Amino acid sequence: MGEEYTTLDGSRILELIRPEREGAQNISLARATIEPGASTHRHIHRESEEIYYVLSGDGALEISGAVERVGPADARLIPPGVEHRISAVGAEPLVILCACSPPYRHRDTVLTETVQT
Repeated sequence: MGEEYTTLDGSRILELIRPEREGAQNISLARATIEPGASTHRHIHRESEEIYYVLSGDGALEISGAVERVGPADARLIPPGVEHRISAVGAEPLVILCACSPPYRHRDTVLTETVQT
C-alpha cells in the first residue's frame, strides 16, 4: 500500500490497488476520507467511471446537481464526464471506497469550481 495523500478533489486518499504496484489493467481502488463538515471540490473525470461505496459515516453525494444522502453500504456509479462531489454531513469522518476504471490519474480530474487555497 502507498502513502496517504490529499488528491485534487480535496479528499484524503489511500490507494489500495494501483496498476503500477499490483498489475491491475483496468481499475484502481482507493479509500477516501472526508472530515466532518468538509466536502470534496466539484469535479469531473474525463475518462474514468467511478463507483463510491460508503464504509462509514454519513454523506451528501451530489451528481449532476442532484443531491442525495448516503450512508454505510450505499453504492453509487458516477459516469465519466459527470460533475460530482461528496460531503461529510455527520459527526464522524465519511469513509468511502472509490473504484475507478480506467484507473485514477490526476490528469483525468478537472475541477469545475474555483478552489481557494
